[in-house]
Amino acid sequence: MAARYNGVVQRHTSLTALLAVSFLYVATVAAQPAVRRGTTILALRSYSGFYHQQVVSIVGEITGQADRLTIGNDEGSLRVLMQNAAPEGRVEARGQLLDIGRMSQDDPRLIPFNLLDRVRSAYPDRWPRPGEELVLVVSGTVPTPPATDITRPPLRSVAMEPEKFVGRRVTVIGQFRGRNLFGDLPESPVNDKWTFVIRSADTAVWVSGVQPKGKTFNLDATKRLDAGRWVEIAGTVRSAKGLTWIEGASIELAKAPSETATTVDVAPPPAPVEVLFSAPTQGETDVSPDTRIRMQLSRDVDVASLKDHVRISYTGAAADQPPLAFATNYTVATRALEIRPLQPWQRFSEVRVEFLEGIKGTDGGVLKPFTLAFTTGG
Repeated sequence: MAARYNGVVQRHTSLTALLAVSFLYVATVAAQPAVRRGTTILALRSYSGFYHQQVVSIVGEITGQADRLTIGNDEGSLRVLMQNAAPEGRVEARGQLLDIGRMSQDDPRLIPFNLLDRVRSAYPDRWPRPGEELVLVVSGTVPTPPATDITRPPLRSVAMEPEKFVGRRVTVIGQFRGRNLFGDLPESPVNDKWTFVIRSADTAVWVSGVQPKGKTFNLDATKRLDAGRWVEIAGTVRSAKGLTWIEGASIELAKAPSETATTVDVAPPPAPVEVLFSAPTQGETDVSPDTRIRMQLSRDVDVASLKDHVRISYTGAAADQPPLAFATNYTVATRALEIRPLQPWQRFSEVRVEFLEGIKGTDGGVLKPFTLAFTTGG
């Protein structure tokens, strides 16, 4: 049923290109991994191919403003894109890592935050190489973990802030994962007969120098059958080239710690609402006075957000002249928006349809303010 509002409209882009982009984006979001990987900035930079498109969690300080945010520590920094205002101080940031050099220029994940325009501005003559331009699309931040026992820290603390523990003797508890049988980490840091991975919560580290064997157990690092057993490792923390490991001195079976969740849902930032097609088109002339404005949108729009956020007027109209009255109709099945003037358009006039800030999709994605202008005929 048509609802009456007074208001405004925005830009349009190529129907063919953006239809393909929107469908690809939906498919990409649906296929995103649910497992978050707690890691370090240095690891992301050293093994960008491994972490590309992964949902990750890192610790650092977010600095900068607007479109020039970074998260960094003594290891280096990464460019950050955020939907909300950046928090102050050191935080744990969670989001999806994108290695721009491994993406094509028509990838739908470059649509939010005008990321494609930013990349082209930074690299005007070429596309960045793999590993050269990394971006963390942050979905949320939380305070950093509280202070911990330096000798018996959670495995997560060692994995995400190894600089605090390097060279120290620690005792940690983790789940045996064999010789990286589940792809928890990019590669082994040392060439050792007994290297294996242990994991807890969303983090993992390597263990070297100790055979996974005791009086009551003998774990095989080459078989998944033995994976899942919880073990306690005592040894010295080492870190190099983005990899963290423990030079083991002893190993014992253990009970699972309290923070054992390995699957964490981290929702990506909502995609923006884009205008895929409009009729009339931007700048079109000789438009019939009885024409209705039709638009194809990339995302489902929150119809209530249209109210008071769309305004139609004639170019050159007096400042005290009220906006033109119109009715809207939105079809959910096709994401089609129709705007019908209550009176025929004035002949030989430029019509301005303004979409104001505040229009959003049902998932929270926003429609950027823009103006659609066309000229009527006789």
